[in-house]
Amino acid sequence: MSRTFKNSLGSIKREVVNFSRSQKFYFLIAAIAFAAILPIFLTTYVVSEVLTPMIIFAIYASSWNLLASSGQGSLGHAAFLGIGSFVSALLAIKSGVPPIIGLFLGSLLSAAIGFLIGLTCVRLKAWFLAMVTFGFSVIIVTIFTELDDFTSAVLGFPTPLIVGRGLPFYYMTFAIAVISIFTMYLVMKSKIGLAFKAIHQNELEAKMVGINTAKYRLIAFVISTFFAGLAGGLFAYSIGYIDHSVFDPYYSFLPLMMAVIGGLGTIEGPIIGSAIIVTIDKYLPRIDLILGSLIGREGLIPLFPAVSSVGPPLRMLGLGVFLIVVVIFAPKGVAPLIKKAYNYLSSSEEKPK
Repeated sequence: MSRTFKNSLGSIKREVVNFSRSQKFYFLIAAIAFAAILPIFLTTYVVSEVLTPMIIFAIYASSWNLLASSGQGSLGHAAFLGIGSFVSALLAIKSGVPPIIGLFLGSLLSAAIGFLIGLTCVRLKAWFLAMVTFGFSVIIVTIFTELDDFTSAVLGFPTPLIVGRGLPFYYMTFAIAVISIFTMYLVMKSKIGLAFKAIHQNELEAKMVGINTAKYRLIAFVISTFFAGLAGGLFAYSIGYIDHSVFDPYYSFLPLMMAVIGGLGTIEGPIIGSAIIVTIDKYLPRIDLILGSLIGREGLIPLFPAVSSVGPPLRMLGLGVFLIVVVIFAPKGVAPLIKKAYNYLSSSEEKPK
């Protein structure tokens, strides 16, 4: 195991050097600068309720994407999101642990539980593993609700502050996200990542060339659950309140949708998918205000008995329609389309007039 990590560290070092000399490095610097400056010109609502969730779910979706790169699937990732959420907050409240330390301790516990689950499940085929993780998410929410005297999972509880809400929390989350996603990128580009790719493409051939598929699947599972727990802790602190709803199946399917919509197997795909889904999630329900202004006029028959209840169905309808359209017309996700558009525009500019 130590030899594997030593070789991977060497390949990661080479990847960092190569990346710093590539065009992608300048795009990354420009993207970071843009994301750092943009919130200054936006309202507190947009920063706290739109941009910050985008960043948190980009970490979460990237963790699922890394797991998928090793040929594994999870339909119960909300279990690890929830573990990170509750453990981070409970350590800070009940044990007096500084919230920032609780954040990483929650991530480590999430990874430790992921390790135990992985030991028994990594030899399963992808969708059998997915069903096991879904079953685990059902078990874990039951445990947390049954231990309500300690967890307060049923009614929930307010979470402590790490830093001030708004811009301070945004910048802290953004820094953690940059480090986390870049770390996952380096892992996927290392020898460990090459083993993930080989297992994903053809597990039998990977075994034939000497790759210990169970070991590398376990590594992927542990890394993925660590970052899922990290996203969970940030999520709890960002909304200022946590309850058992964090284990909802919606949060298990969310990273899958984000990765598929953005571009499965790419580093930028989950980021793009997170931005798209959070935007739909936050702004599509506002259509009910438009409907309300239209159908509320005198002489018009209301289309819905209660306009205020239109938002959530419209949100889910929008997410569903967008996912279907992407899967049918852009099965590789939005990221490859953006690359093609950029390459087309670049080639057009280089052509002599």
